[in-house]
Amino acid sequence: MSLRKLSAWITLLSAASTLLGQELMPARPAPGLMVKGFANGAAQKPMMTKDRIVVRFADAVDGDALRAAAKGLGLELVDRGLNGSFEVFRCDPALTDAWVQWLNAQDGVDYAERDPLGHTQVAPTDPLWAPYQWNFYNQGALSNGRASNFGIRAEGAWATATGTGAVVAVVDTGVAYETFGAFAPAPDLVGATFVFPYDAVTGDGHPNDENGHGTHVAGTIAQRTNNGVGVAGVAYNCSIMPVRVLDAAGSGSFTWIANGITWAANNGAHVINMSLGGTTGSTTLQNAVVYADGRNVVICAATGNTGRQGLGFPAAYTQCIAVGTTRFDGTKPRYGTFGTGIDVCAPGGDTSVDQNADGYGDGILQNTFGSSATPTTFGYFFFQGTSMATPHVAGVAALVKSAKPLYTKAQIRSAIEGSCTDRGAAGYDTTYGFGIVNASLAITR
Repeated sequence: MSLRKLSAWITLLSAASTLLGQELMPARPAPGLMVKGFANGAAQKPMMTKDRIVVRFADAVDGDALRAAAKGLGLELVDRGLNGSFEVFRCDPALTDAWVQWLNAQDGVDYAERDPLGHTQVAPTDPLWAPYQWNFYNQGALSNGRASNFGIRAEGAWATATGTGAVVAVVDTGVAYETFGAFAPAPDLVGATFVFPYDAVTGDGHPNDENGHGTHVAGTIAQRTNNGVGVAGVAYNCSIMPVRVLDAAGSGSFTWIANGITWAANNGAHVINMSLGGTTGSTTLQNAVVYADGRNVVICAATGNTGRQGLGFPAAYTQCIAVGTTRFDGTKPRYGTFGTGIDVCAPGGDTSVDQNADGYGDGILQNTFGSSATPTTFGYFFFQGTSMATPHVAGVAALVKSAKPLYTKAQIRSAIEGSCTDRGAAGYDTTYGFGIVNASLAITR
């Protein structure tokens, strides 16, 4: 932005102070906006940050000049898009909507919007240990004498592909992947390959997990397998790119998520897993998704745990493979979100039942730490939710990429969607999409 344009923008901001009905004061530090809870309605989470505005200017902006200009008018420049694609301001919460409306009316502003919140998509569970991963079984395999017809057939795929050569970005609460400060790697992830870590929350290169969710998700994708420890992962020889966009409470702004997506796309991710979502759309988030899609990245996103019709965001964007959830018997659990735009399903679990008669609720088992524990106290936990379903699909995408390294994102998506085990109404339907992903068949398409 030229000095002349910046000066004009400052003048307009000053006028806006009067139009908004009061003198704008310097922004206060961000209040506690995130509520710890679960996405199945057990605790209501906020949909929006209270005091953050995202602005995209038509021209490039000098950050230092913009920061100084805005500060005196009650706007604080607190973040920027990784590609210079947006600016994030903090303001008086009482004036957020007024600022957005005013900014959108100005020449030189492509758009201004509030910064929504995304949250983990996990339903509540208790920590349990069992050497059973029904969700990976070949269809027709037995568990305690009962047929499991609705695993993803990972066993049948491993003779051909194990994820070698594929890079999967886990855009989440971080991953317990390194020894750093108070953090330690999850025991069953030791030996996995981690590349290009990034923390969009703090801006540094150490996206260590403070919640446990991202570590569980990463385990489903790439838990070390055949190592004599714990449990298995779908694409256990792939590389994981840990990208932290959600805080210790499992919540984060859409601008953090957008920066995480952009980072993954810029640093060679073949697949992005987002076991997260919010109820409100965002131009900033959609732009990041479109950008990653344009860089040939397969994007997998959780549809949500509302139990109602209507996909969350970013899953609702057509560039994403929108992932629903099933339980042991192949039916949708009560918490599963459904509706137009759902693409595929995968096991997300249902800890309220024990359909495979193994003595535990039918959750998805992985190595992580409990929410009340320190990030160095690890165990094996059953979780349930579309958060748990989504990494199954990201793992299958990594298997396809491993088996077919020249495949484009469109070919990988077609292989996944065209090989599903049909559920519900014949063909595509809005409860199960194309059906439950089938790793064994997907790698042959």
